[in-house]
Amino acid sequence: MFSPNPVSRALYSYRVPVTGARGTVTAVRTAGGVRTYLDGPGGGFVYVRWDPDGLVCGISMRDLKLEPAEGPRHP
Repeated sequence: MFSPNPVSRALYSYRVPVTGARGTVTAVRTAGGVRTYLDGPGGGFVYVRWDPDGLVCGISMRDLKLEPAEGPRHP
């Protein structure tokens, strides 16, 4: 879930979801290959596909609140 503080929200130079939006970690193609995250200060960035519009963007680990997935778990 996207849970930014007011200061960090202002630091994103691209469109980010509304506070409280839920999403799923996803892989994207970068110059270094297909990745789900980029190393960096504060834990780096995780790529997330946001529900329901499908927006994909890198979000600082500090601005994420991890929650268990809804629905049945598959092995």
